Amino acid sequence: MVSGDLPVEKKQPCKRKSRFGCRNCKLRKLKCDETKPHCVKCHTYGLQCNFGFAVPDLQLLSEVRTKQEVVRRFELSSPRATISNAIWTNDTSTYFMLDLQDQELFNRFRYRTLYSLGGPEMVAIYENHMLAVCFARPFLMHGTLAVTAVHDRYLGISATRRRSLRESYHWSQCTVMFNKWLSQPIKEENKDPIWATAGILGILTFSSINACLSEEVWPLGASDSSDLEWLRLGTGKMALWHVVNPLRPESVFRTMSETFSRMRQPLPARGTEGVSVELLQLCGIDESSTGDNNPYFTVAHSLSRLLEVPKNDISLGPVMMILRHMHNDFGSCLKRKDPVALLLLCLWYTRARESKWWIDLRARHELPAICAYLQRNHKDNKAILALIPWRK
Repeated sequence: MVSGDLPVEKKQPCKRKSRFGCRNCKLRKLKCDETKPHCVKCHTYGLQCNFGFAVPDLQLLSEVRTKQEVVRRFELSSPRATISNAIWTNDTSTYFMLDLQDQELFNRFRYRTLYSLGGPEMVAIYENHMLAVCFARPFLMHGTLAVTAVHDRYLGISATRRRSLRESYHWSQCTVMFNKWLSQPIKEENKDPIWATAGILGILTFSSINACLSEEVWPLGASDSSDLEWLRLGTGKMALWHVVNPLRPESVFRTMSETFSRMRQPLPARGTEGVSVELLQLCGIDESSTGDNNPYFTVAHSLSRLLEVPKNDISLGPVMMILRHMHNDFGSCLKRKDPVALLLLCLWYTRARESKWWIDLRARHELPAICAYLQRNHKDNKAILALIPWRK
């Protein structure tokens, strides 16, 4: 090699993909050695291997108990049992017992994470109702433990910044059980637990960024089907709204009516009123523009309202109102990495991250990645560069 020349990087040989591996390895994006009945990866990490469909995804070996054992312990537990002895069930086929780490997670949720999810109304709802319901509805308990594990990661309490097996397990179990309950007629007593779980799953989905380096994160990183999964949050939760109606007279969530109304505030049907000149020019909005003929219209209008809110006075209502409109045509723009849509998302991140930690968790990684993408790929677009809120 001539002095001063750079060494030639050798290409790594292509690795054979595992096509018949267990579902656990596929979910964790690991190469399965396909050893049956238990692959090495699952055995090493303490998971119940699942080549077949009889075993749930990411089932911890420590949680594998016979129905008889759970029933026996349940019968021996006192009606006034403490959290350390608590066993709960939602029907005759679903049992779940908290181990020591789960107990600690639940206590951290009750005394810490709960206060970070909403205002006094949310805290009161859980203190008076939902904490007890967790012990009667396993899907809500699994979601509660999963969101607390994410909060641990955000606060740096967790040993790693990537998802743990416990977090993934509780999230997976919450999703499976939740979908099962949605597939059957929803009774009155299940409407509030389902609405609470939908909110937790929304937080889990939005904060599910599992990368540490900006180059790994969308839109810089390799495309992945889960990159913009959070876009469905607005439409999915609003569809559920019509089923469970959290403002019905019997709902414990009716005390949050003011927050819900801020999320559902109407926007102008057409025109430019309330939108800054810079955003109007950037989005091509004029007096004839509507949500039907301009993909940026509703996001630009709702974003303008958020940008007017003082920095230390941002609540969840205006933030979530914008999230509700980030779907359909605007979502399609994001999927194809349209620069205007990316910039509007950047501007939303800069303000929304101040309201909730689970938004900041995604924003701290995705915001610099989007800004870097715009600088690299649209460096000749002065209108874009002038409005980028964060620069490397």
